[in-house]
Amino acid sequence: MKRKMRSIVAILCLVAAVAVTIGAAGKKYACTLHGLTFESGAEFSAPQKAGLDALLAVHPRKAKPGKEKMGIMAVLYSRETQKSMGMKDAGLLDYTRSVFLGVVKAGKPIERVFAGKKVRGDAAEKKIPVPMTVETYVLTLANGSRVGIAFNYIPQFKAEAEKIIAEIAASIRE
Repeated sequence: MKRKMRSIVAILCLVAAVAVTIGAAGKKYACTLHGLTFESGAEFSAPQKAGLDALLAVHPRKAKPGKEKMGIMAVLYSRETQKSMGMKDAGLLDYTRSVFLGVVKAGKPIERVFAGKKVRGDAAEKKIPVPMTVETYVLTLANGSRVGIAFNYIPQFKAEAEKIIAEIAASIRE
């Protein structure tokens, strides 16, 4: 009788552990930056101001500055700002990458699909303050504004970051 009870308890514990794992794996967290909302399995911090019309969210959400594994920077370029800067997507991409992320040289060209649309960007490496990969894109909003969006992540987090960026790109919407 005791053996049967132990077996039943062990099975219940196993079922509970599997249920918790499945539930955690399926949980999605939403984040909104400049009117763009997305979901991912990674929980990001609440957006913080990171310069003029720039917002930053980091993962893990409670990471101290410089200790994050991944960050998302979003810079809003209204139609008026675009006109005064005299820049189209390529210029805004360079501006976002250099001014807000500290990467002057353009990286290798890359392409991702955001909300069903192909968007060209670039991926560059930076070393200061810590080695990171930076992917930068420019997305156009329905009102004609553009958002420079950049993902930065540490080398040890590359596989996870790729998955998170794919989730964000697939779920992003206005």
